[in-house]
Amino acid sequence: MEESTKNAEAKQVKKKGHRPLIVAQSPAEKAHIMVPAMCSTAIYRLRGELGLVSCGAAIHWLVHHARPDLIPAPEPPPKAKSSKTCPSRKTDSVDHDPIPKPACMAKADGDTPVSGFPATAPAARSPVRATVVQASTVVFDTPATLDKAERLIAGAAAYGSQLVVFPEAFVGGYPRSVRFDATNPTEGDDGLQRYYASAIDVPGPEVERLAKIAGKYKVHLVMGVVERAGFYLYSTMLFFDSQGQHLGQHRKITLVASESAVWYSGGKSTLPIYETSIGKIGGLTCWDNKWPLLRTKLYDKGVEIYCAPTADAGEIWKASMIHIALESGCFVLSANQFCRRRDYPFPPGDSNGDASLDAITCAGGSVIISPSGTILAGPSYHGECLISADLDLGDIILAKTQYGGIRTMSG
Repeated sequence: MEESTKNAEAKQVKKKGHRPLIVAQSPAEKAHIMVPAMCSTAIYRLRGELGLVSCGAAIHWLVHHARPDLIPAPEPPPKAKSSKTCPSRKTDSVDHDPIPKPACMAKADGDTPVSGFPATAPAARSPVRATVVQASTVVFDTPATLDKAERLIAGAAAYGSQLVVFPEAFVGGYPRSVRFDATNPTEGDDGLQRYYASAIDVPGPEVERLAKIAGKYKVHLVMGVVERAGFYLYSTMLFFDSQGQHLGQHRKITLVASESAVWYSGGKSTLPIYETSIGKIGGLTCWDNKWPLLRTKLYDKGVEIYCAPTADAGEIWKASMIHIALESGCFVLSANQFCRRRDYPFPPGDSNGDASLDAITCAGGSVIISPSGTILAGPSYHGECLISADLDLGDIILAKTQYGGIRTMSG
């Protein structure tokens, strides 16, 4: 009867899709203790963090803290036979805890721990409040754009944001309204020269100002800029920490046809991940996100907050962001500009010159997505705004546990 009951329980575990994690074996019954698969990753991680020798020791630690009354008192060591010829020796007190002290439990002289375990489990990481900015560039006026950026950052910081992400090419402007025709230049059309002058050098005074703004408002900052390097222009993503340090940059690689007339493609060597006080931050610009090999490089580096500045407001882009969040098991923050016709000058001979100044030329659609693919904030298609959400980095653990983590085909 007892054996049939065990078989029934084993079949029920198998039916629910639980994979066994062998943590102990009863010598009497010679039966494995099985733990649901959803708990296995947590047990392994707890074992590593505490420096314990086995998964059984990790479970013992949990029971020891949750229900110590269930753990029987250790049996006293057998007494040695008395001998009249051998005097008894004083011995140091013996720690009968069956689980060895973790390596991380080193203590200063004079401290006496109550048990061989930490008093509490490792502290959970606090949620990160993040904001994506949906606003237009001040075209052909970089100082005014930087002033606008500071106002937006100040607003996000006042709301408690620790991370602020701006759209692609916010500083310098996306080239949606400037026409360049080298074969038939229009007399008096100085759009190319003005656009080139609006770009910034990296490093340069504008980068220094952005760093100071990040330090002033104590926010981590991701900013899309048009970078000028000699005679080349790049769509570049800059990263800053909350101490006012410029961490680095990534130049966009994949250009659509209209961008290729203006920008130069960057290299694959600049795919950085920055380990900050709020988590590992990285990302790709616009349709660089189309390429699986680029994305998986970031996954392999452990990205937790995936930033995706863009100029695309379409439904396909939103669907792609949801997929990336689910695929990577991390948070995805997509920022796009919201622009009306009045925000950009009409290029000479533009067929839309008679369009209303209120006509929307870029609808935004900025969005923040959780590791489970759930939309936390946005998308908005109605105007300039700040879109914010609290990111619980513990959700990353749950997402990666659910699907067994991310592994590349090459590794």
